[in-house]
Amino acid sequence: MLTPDQLRSIDRLKMLSEEADQVELKLDWYFLVDRKSDDEDFFYYEGGQLLGYAALYYIGGAYELSGMVHPEHRQKGIFTKLLDEATEVVRKNGVDTIYISAPENAKDAEKTLAEIGAKYAYSEYEMRWKATELPAQQLDVQLRFAEKKDFDRIVELDREAFGLTREEAEGMTRMYKEELAHRLYMIEYEGESVGKIRLKSEGLESYIFGFVIDPKYQKMGIGKSALIEVVRQEKEDGHSIFVEVNTKNVSIENLYQPVGFEIYRTQHFYKYEV
Repeated sequence: MLTPDQLRSIDRLKMLSEEADQVELKLDWYFLVDRKSDDEDFFYYEGGQLLGYAALYYIGGAYELSGMVHPEHRQKGIFTKLLDEATEVVRKNGVDTIYISAPENAKDAEKTLAEIGAKYAYSEYEMRWKATELPAQQLDVQLRFAEKKDFDRIVELDREAFGLTREEAEGMTRMYKEELAHRLYMIEYEGESVGKIRLKSEGLESYIFGFVIDPKYQKMGIGKSALIEVVRQEKEDGHSIFVEVNTKNVSIENLYQPVGFEIYRTQHFYKYEV
């Protein structure tokens, strides 16, 4: 688990980097504060000052990596050193792909990623719900907390949605189960578990991820009704609500925007083979 001093140092470096580059970095703070260990966090210090930091996040079959280097200490090989350390961990875990995130218009990051041979893979919109009147639910969709008996169904849904092996899907499910402030709901329609949705909360912010509807039940309005109910619950608890969506995903216009989500920034991801 990251210590309070480590988290403060990371936050200071993040603010320095964002101010210098006029961007917002993707560090998934809601996961960092809940790490079970620091095996996937990498630090570079000089004179007691944190000059570089990188974090790995397992996404099932691959890892995402976010990183930053002090603006006055770039082009010194610090990021490469951090990436080498992260690569060792990824290989040790039997994975061969890292997707490195970089904010839109982060010129230094784009230059560094080109130098190490990382290739652009995809982009994601980061969206947040704006306080607005929610549309009425179209269907009688129920949410319930996932139980032990749902394990195989959760794995099946993730395999279909994300193209994972059973081992990868099981590993991801077990990993998230250990996370504090993490909630997993099963989505039920007419007595059947037809999907799932995960939420992670940090303070008064809630983040939606792992939102899956069984393909046999898609295009029926089930996903939209489930999302409306999730937003309603989080709104009642006074939470701001966020979600990250691939820019090519049709759900942006068909699902998230009609419920009141708006795009506020874009992150690019670059594929790096280890």
